[in-house]
Amino acid sequence: MKKAGRFCLRCMGKFEEYVSMTMMSVTLIVTVVNVFARYVLRNSLPWSQEISGIAWTWAVMLGISWAYRSNLHMGIDLLVQKVGPRAKRALFIVTYVILTIAFIFMLYMSIQITLKGGYKLTNYFKLPYWVKYISAVIAFFNMTVYSIRFIFYAVKEPKKFVESVSINGSGLDDFDMTAGKEAEAV
Repeated sequence: MKKAGRFCLRCMGKFEEYVSMTMMSVTLIVTVVNVFARYVLRNSLPWSQEISGIAWTWAVMLGISWAYRSNLHMGIDLLVQKVGPRAKRALFIVTYVILTIAFIFMLYMSIQITLKGGYKLTNYFKLPYWVKYISAVIAFFNMTVYSIRFIFYAVKEPKKFVESVSINGSGLDDFDMTAGKEAEAV
């Protein structure tokens, strides 16, 4: 069961990584093609804004979640650096508990918006808006799971946890890589 759980969590991370990068590429390509069409061919593509808007939303939402998992968001660690390891761990736990509550609230709100998005259609392709909004549901669900994992590791492996969430750490990637190497060694 542990192996299946780790596999699912790694898949979540890879899904975020690849979809975010792909959607960012789609946004860039569609925007460049539309600029070319507008200024060189004198005829813009009517669907380009819709596609780039949907792709941008997916790239941003999944990118936020991926960055959270990998400890890539900026932080001000002035207070954290001034305290000892036990106080540091306690500060991180309090922070992740607050973030978990915030992510659960945002998950709830994104579900509400997504459900209402089924009634509104995009202009060109007539897609329901939930196609765009579901990215927020996925992102906030993943960040809730990641926050719970951060809290779990703070209790289970305090020293490694503090290193992984410090300024030079790689967040949950530190734990997932180690777990994968330990599983291969067995």
